[in-house]
Amino acid sequence: MLYSFLRFLMQITVRVFFRSIVIRNKEVIPAQGPLLVLANHPSTFMDPIVIATILNRKVFFLGKGELFKSKFAKWFLPKLNIIPVYRKQDDPSQMSKNEETFIKCYEHLENNGAILMFPEGISITERKLRPIKTGAARIVLGAEARNDFKLGIHIINIGLNYADPHRFNRDLFINIHKPINVSDYKLEYVQDTFSGAKSLTTEITKQLEKLIIAIEDNKTDELVNNIETLYKSYLSKERGLKENEQDGEFIITKNIVETVNYFLETDSIRVEIMRSRIKTYFKNLNELNLHDSDVAPNHNQKSFLSNSLKSMLIIFAGFPFYLYGLLNNCLPFEIPGWLARKISKEKEFRGAIGMVGGMFTFLIFYTAQIFLVWKYSHIQWLTIIYGISLPTTGLFAYWYYNTLKLIRTKWMLMMLFYKKSTVISNLITEREQIISEFDKFKNEYADVFKERKLHPNS
Repeated sequence: MLYSFLRFLMQITVRVFFRSIVIRNKEVIPAQGPLLVLANHPSTFMDPIVIATILNRKVFFLGKGELFKSKFAKWFLPKLNIIPVYRKQDDPSQMSKNEETFIKCYEHLENNGAILMFPEGISITERKLRPIKTGAARIVLGAEARNDFKLGIHIINIGLNYADPHRFNRDLFINIHKPINVSDYKLEYVQDTFSGAKSLTTEITKQLEKLIIAIEDNKTDELVNNIETLYKSYLSKERGLKENEQDGEFIITKNIVETVNYFLETDSIRVEIMRSRIKTYFKNLNELNLHDSDVAPNHNQKSFLSNSLKSMLIIFAGFPFYLYGLLNNCLPFEIPGWLARKISKEKEFRGAIGMVGGMFTFLIFYTAQIFLVWKYSHIQWLTIIYGISLPTTGLFAYWYYNTLKLIRTKWMLMMLFYKKSTVISNLITEREQIISEFDKFKNEYADVFKERKLHPNS
């Protein structure tokens, strides 16, 4: 009952928290039968919340055993379908309790249940896949072995690709792979349990690597991120992608990563020259307090003035609604972020704390505000309209504030264009040359890729 109620609230919260959520291949998730769901783990308990809201079935979670220390936790967490699992790095003396955890998982799968695990065993906000533990493979193979491989357990791998899991109104792309049939590993597991578990773990790793952007080191990640900033919108237009077509953008980023990795292996000096040029370009932008989007194409004066005049009209007309939305939503919006900063110094927790905290603060504030309006007016239609106005004007206030900042930035940029036109022109020229250079990288790698497909054994 508690799980279903919280899941309902979280479905609403997740939809509000993210600007857009795109799910690829959701239809491949089995609607019934024993299921193990595995995912990468960039954002602590935001990850299980997101996955639980998209699965159309009840799911049990494996959570760190250290969460179960208090009496309240031991009573409360099982009501949220959380099963403790004990890690060596937390407390080696507790590892023996995992036998009981495995048995609970076996029984749950035998009852056609669904279990969610994060096989990296750690949550870090990086575009990287940590080594996959064999625990997931051992659980499903152990459950099948107990039942002569007749359960029909499937594994679904999910890639969580956040634009930024710690900030409100960002995008989320959820990438899902077709199921793994655990019984396919029966023969190898029966002959050698260790080898069978290792083979299945290898397949899990391969699938997860396909579903996310996995970059080996921070230096390469920084380079890829800068190339995305410069080049991604250009490639999106070239491929005719529409706004929020995140599966297409994901493929673009994958191609950028593959191209960079190829040239790091074959022509690292050329990559270093490119890296140096890009760093200098962004350094010059920062010195002028500019962003790459400020010097990107389509910033001509006519369109700028036309759009700004329209925006200014909206600003003046919308100010009363902004003020109303701000007064009604400021505290429930700001409190969760403040709490997240106070509670945790680790960024992996802040987005989740803010999102969950926001669910409760908005629920409490909205309920209190609507109650007070009803108490002092006793006018039903007024109370209903007021209740509807709270979230709508809150979202409008957020949009209004960001639009105001954008207009201010554009006006400052126009003034800068007049004062330092030569410097800006040089930046635009350098930007075009960098994009042209990476275009050569892309085309050369495309030729190599085609050659490899034609002659795979060469």
